[in-house]
Amino acid sequence: MVWTIIIILCVAADQLTKAIAESSLKDISTFPVIDGFFYLTYRVNTGAAWSFLADKSWGIYILSTISLIASIIMIVMIYKTTNNKLKAALSFICAGSIGNLIDRILYHGVTDFLDFHFGSYVFPTFNVADSLVVCGTIFLAVVLFTDPSILADTPKQKLEPNEEKSIEN
Repeated sequence: MVWTIIIILCVAADQLTKAIAESSLKDISTFPVIDGFFYLTYRVNTGAAWSFLADKSWGIYILSTISLIASIIMIVMIYKTTNNKLKAALSFICAGSIGNLIDRILYHGVTDFLDFHFGSYVFPTFNVADSLVVCGTIFLAVVLFTDPSILADTPKQKLEPNEEKSIEN
């Protein structure tokens, strides 16, 4: 139940920030927060990251289908696993996926508004849902690298101090 609440709160935060960005930035386009570095910029992306598939009329349908299937799989995994770290990582990724899926279904594009500039390089504009997917994925990678037994969803075997490992041939 707690994981459902976390997903709902994260999706709500994403949708709220997108609505604020649309109502506040649509007419002015860009607002400098830290001039030369961080801007709030209203954009609608009909594709995926870095506008992948944005120029294809069918791209939105492919991306929506993938997002829906991935979200369902993650929700099932969240409720099947017993590992809270895995549940947390999947909850953030799932919330981000659902947040962008809502935009694709309702508005046929994803609202992006966080815009960072690093000298002459302008990082692709993104949103809270994108941040949830990236942070959740990084956390998932850290969790899996530090405890690969999570993949089997079995607890690590702990040996007693006097117990030796036996190797079977």
